[in-house]
Amino acid sequence: MRTSDLDLSAGRVLSIDVFRGITIFVMVFVNELSGINDIPWWMKHLPASTDGMTFVDLVFPAFLFIVGMSVPFAVQARARKGENPLQQFKHLLLRSLGLVIIGVLMVSTIGGFDESQMALSMPVWTLLMYLAVLLVWAQYPRHGAAVIRNLAQGCGVLALVLLAYSFRGPDGSYISPQWWGILGLIGWAYLLAGTVFLISRRVSHVRLQLLLLGAAACFFLVLFALLDGQAAVAGQPAIGFIQRWAVENNSHTHTAIVLAGVMLSILCYHPALQAKRSRNLLLFAGLLGALALASWQWFPISKIWATPSWALFSAWFCTLLFVAVFVLVDLKGYQRWCTLFAPAAVNPLLAYILPYILASAAAIVGATLRPAVFDSGVAGMLWSLAFAAIILLLTALLTRLGLKVKL
Repeated sequence: MRTSDLDLSAGRVLSIDVFRGITIFVMVFVNELSGINDIPWWMKHLPASTDGMTFVDLVFPAFLFIVGMSVPFAVQARARKGENPLQQFKHLLLRSLGLVIIGVLMVSTIGGFDESQMALSMPVWTLLMYLAVLLVWAQYPRHGAAVIRNLAQGCGVLALVLLAYSFRGPDGSYISPQWWGILGLIGWAYLLAGTVFLISRRVSHVRLQLLLLGAAACFFLVLFALLDGQAAVAGQPAIGFIQRWAVENNSHTHTAIVLAGVMLSILCYHPALQAKRSRNLLLFAGLLGALALASWQWFPISKIWATPSWALFSAWFCTLLFVAVFVLVDLKGYQRWCTLFAPAAVNPLLAYILPYILASAAAIVGATLRPAVFDSGVAGMLWSLAFAAIILLLTALLTRLGLKVKL
């Protein structure tokens, strides 16, 4: 084992799985909650111009953070299978591309389409798109015939191509990125942060690796200002393709959050750091909090603009939350309460797209998933909680039946 590697002998890490499962649960809850009227302000996304954040604004960065925590384990597992750095980067690139493709397709189902110019209604188009996604990225049994797997994936790819070709915008245009969608934004940040981690693995000493990762995270945060971040906050157009791409997608600040997750994973699980783990975690959390407060003096906290202060506060909150889970689950051994979140943790992409699959299927027959009586107030909040629990239970059932989606 390299001196900069984590110990993988224990297999899956339950605390990371639980944190991922909780994030999925809260994500489904707040997505359903977004259609509910008459709820408290702190249960909604804050407007871009408001200097602050709610727990709802923490869900997306929590996804980024947990992606970062998983990166060292995923890369090292592939290295143990004999893959060289170039092969690992190829896998990283393909996973990122998959996230971007699914993200763009999901965004296209929400707006920017003209059904009158399309051969299929949008609910039918949406359902077929998700079914094609399942065909392409389903995890097929290893003992199954390769020809069946290749045929199914080929049919899925063909279906996605035909669906993309049949898409029409209001001006008759073909499908194009309106924005990258949540999964697409995760894909770009994963690609950048994963590449940095692959480079950092060339450093043999774990403390030097942490310094390199920290310097890279700071660089991506400073990049916000260098790429005219203040202009982006003011709503002014950026200049140049690279600058426009970076500012519009906020990949630099998103990448910093992923890298923070990578660093916390190393601090928690690297064998050489176990003796002083408590001190290291305290220092890491304290440094993140101090940097968050300092950056707040120059940049407002805004999820929509993905400001450095929002990124740092998000990483700080995620660190505190994960450490709490880590202590309860890994150190104290309180694990019985984790049962609800485990299936979503091992099958997160299915849990993420399942509500959209059900909604599109209901829309085809002219129905909605949520009865009108639950459209507002406390009833709507209780419905959202119940809906999130049902999605996790359905994910558990489908996972047990063998349906797993993995990029």
